[in-house]
Amino acid sequence: MTNSNIVHTVLERKNATQTMLIGIYSGLVALFVCLIGMVETFGERDIIGGIISMGHTMLIIIAMGGGAIAVNKLREDISTPTAKSNKASFLIEILVGITSGLIVGTTLSVFVFATALVDMRSVLINVSPGLIEMLTFQKPVSQVVMTITILGSLLGGLGAAIFNITPRIRLPLVVGLASVVSLGMLRDMVKIILSREGWPSVLLNFLVKNQGLSITGAITIFATTVVLVIIWPHLPAIYDKIIRVVVTYVPRALQLTVSIIFAITLAMRIFWFIAISDKDLPVLPICNTAANSSDVGEVGLVKCINILSKDVSTTTDLLGANIATLVGTIITISEMLIGASILLGIMFVLWNIRQRAKSTDTTSTLEYPDNALLIIAKRNISAFFGVALLVSLPILLGVFPSEVLLNVGLYMLMGFGLNIVVGMAGLLDLGYVAFFAVGAYSMALLTSPRASIEMGMSFWAALPIVVLVTGATGLLVGAPVLRMRGDYLAIVTLGFGEIARFLFLSDWFKPWLGGAQGIILIPPVSIGNVQLIGPHKLYYLIITGCLIALFISARLRGSRVGRAWMAMSEDEQVAETMGINTVYYKLLAFGLGAMIASLSGAVFAAKLGTIFPHSFNVLVSITALSLLIVGGIGSLPGIIVGALVLVGLPELLREFTEYRLLIYGAVLIFMMLARPEGLIPRVRQTRTIDDQELNQDAWLHNENETNNDSSVAVT
Repeated sequence: MTNSNIVHTVLERKNATQTMLIGIYSGLVALFVCLIGMVETFGERDIIGGIISMGHTMLIIIAMGGGAIAVNKLREDISTPTAKSNKASFLIEILVGITSGLIVGTTLSVFVFATALVDMRSVLINVSPGLIEMLTFQKPVSQVVMTITILGSLLGGLGAAIFNITPRIRLPLVVGLASVVSLGMLRDMVKIILSREGWPSVLLNFLVKNQGLSITGAITIFATTVVLVIIWPHLPAIYDKIIRVVVTYVPRALQLTVSIIFAITLAMRIFWFIAISDKDLPVLPICNTAANSSDVGEVGLVKCINILSKDVSTTTDLLGANIATLVGTIITISEMLIGASILLGIMFVLWNIRQRAKSTDTTSTLEYPDNALLIIAKRNISAFFGVALLVSLPILLGVFPSEVLLNVGLYMLMGFGLNIVVGMAGLLDLGYVAFFAVGAYSMALLTSPRASIEMGMSFWAALPIVVLVTGATGLLVGAPVLRMRGDYLAIVTLGFGEIARFLFLSDWFKPWLGGAQGIILIPPVSIGNVQLIGPHKLYYLIITGCLIALFISARLRGSRVGRAWMAMSEDEQVAETMGINTVYYKLLAFGLGAMIASLSGAVFAAKLGTIFPHSFNVLVSITALSLLIVGGIGSLPGIIVGALVLVGLPELLREFTEYRLLIYGAVLIFMMLARPEGLIPRVRQTRTIDDQELNQDAWLHNENETNNDSSVAVT
């Protein structure tokens, strides 16, 4: 296909109309987010301080996205069988993107010009002076109308150019820009993490300026991300070589010594964090700050110990001044040791792997482990890093991020339970919040002194009863809906969830459940004399529950029960024909899912100390189901990612709460259109489909060879 033919194809009425429609749709989306107040609200948070805000970034993404979509549609239209390998030239595609962006810019220009002529505030309350100042860059309207149009066309062309370049270049650029935008949005969390003396404060001053990132910080983040993305494909090979060297040559004594040091320092730090001190201890850079360049040796050490002794003065009466100083010094030094021990502590796991290999190998040395040993080493190392990171997060992040992680963990725990019902068994449940509520109310009734039954049990004594009661509730809810499926099942379970909330709210059960006043004075979780009060302490409880639920889900997925659930989710009638007792497995799914939800409800009740019926609305069920859709239905890692995206991110951006449902809807629509399998799809399902296709192709190939041989023989 020649260039003239390409131009003719582009200028065809169909393709030209399509490009203009994409531009119009993009312009309407940009106008819509302006009229509902999203641009002005998001504009209060800067990405780069004093230069670009989240509101501007939103409009930029819309304009660039319109250009990229227009080029993608153009490529689909001209990719005919006669011209599979022929695409529109780079300039033609840029022209299409510019056209789409021009329409977006023109739409906003007309809107800004109209606001200067007509007072729209009386009808559209969100058309405020602040919005107009953002769109006009605080300049007169007459001076910026043409500028907005030109910027829109340039951004559309830029989106088309990024879409046009090769994936090897496009991916680092997109990820780098996304990293800058993400860290700019989460600047408050960055400030909390780096608000310590020493090198964290230096890094904070370098990255953050005023209300957003500094220019140098944004460039550094972008460049670092691009480099990491470029070298990322080469890391597995380097990783394999490191594992081979460590497994082969590192002495076992060193492995064991380092592992013991890591375990002691980490355990001591966590004990101090939970049991003794309710505040973050100073990190080692404080010592470096206290000791100037002339203070070396004993002088610097003395100053460091003096500073530390002040910070651990709360334990002086308990331990004595000298012991308190010593403990504070050890704990502070452990901050440094933990960072180094995380990298070296994996050697203990590798030592065990080496010993197993020696027990099955006739040779006295292990020069190069085989692939199976390498895979085992990788899995153990990944698990080790994951556990160390999870344990250290509250210490590294602080109280507020721990609160966010606690909320993420609550929904993550519900997600693991709902994944059994929806992801494995294929039963669409929209009333899952009922089990969450039953777990919370059961814990409150058994532990609160203000409850009607006044059991006065501890959290740990009541927890087994709560799990059993909620599991029985799951069986009662599942029994009436055994013959329902699809939309009908979703509607009925939604009704059950709302019925449960109204029962908790009703006056009939007010003497027992408290009605609208709920149940108060729920005691906190205690371990001995230590009370787990605060998110940085309850974090460890909810993470333990998530790990237990993750282990149960992983074991069930590969078991006979999991295979029966998957068969039911694919085709229930075929599963019944194969001899699977669908009634039994449906009830089992509802019961196990309810039990896992009860753990989340129990921790929720102990965390708040009070519970009310209004906390258990249908939005909780929708959020739990949404994180499955976004992460990937049936995918265990997808649940974690979905909870972080749909629960963690809104918690960090609380000033935009009023747009949460709108963003949820937009994300779900995008996921269903662009990636319906989720961000991290279920690997087993994909592999099964691929195996089926390969087997079918092999069967057809054998059939053709058999037919050809028969024909030759006959001839």
